[in-house]
Amino acid sequence: MAYLDRSVFIGEQVTAIPRMQSLFLPQDTKVIAVVRIEAPASRAHLDLPQLDKRVAAQVIAAARKPRVAALQIDFDAAQSQRAFYRRLIEETRRRMPAGMPLSITALASWCGKGNWMEGLPVDEVVPMLFRMGRDFPRDRRPGWSYLPGSQSCRDSVGLSTDEVWPRLDLGQRVYVFHPRAWNPVALKNLEKLVEP
Repeated sequence: MAYLDRSVFIGEQVTAIPRMQSLFLPQDTKVIAVVRIEAPASRAHLDLPQLDKRVAAQVIAAARKPRVAALQIDFDAAQSQRAFYRRLIEETRRRMPAGMPLSITALASWCGKGNWMEGLPVDEVVPMLFRMGRDFPRDRRPGWSYLPGSQSCRDSVGLSTDEVWPRLDLGQRVYVFHPRAWNPVALKNLEKLVEP
């Protein structure tokens, strides 16, 4: 199970906001800690001294919590922010506990052949196939096809319960987002979506 651990905002300074909602899980549940990065292109100061190290320190703090088995960075980096993002991922990987997997989310438009993510030291790239804006047609129907050009984007997908799902391949890891709080009814509806 993946959960949002904190959000890191980059503006004139770096600010981290921890998760505010309580998370109730069975004691032995292993989790993926997700760190969301917000850096509005018009306001983010990517020239702050040692910015990659300062943000990586926040990401790593999430990785060191009990029961965290993997780490995921969620950042919709603008094209002008990708060099910084690459440095951040490399710095995060250097600081991570040995053997811990590192995952990143990706805009679907990043997943073409020869994409900028090639060579990143990550174990998983998760294309987010919802709220895709103008990059993809709005008239998708259940079972629509999505075949990324990049092999690194084919093993996992991120989907939402309030949008139609593409056809899933056997063995794909699926991250499911729900726009409201999870509850027994939402979980029951999710079971219907994932049943073969």
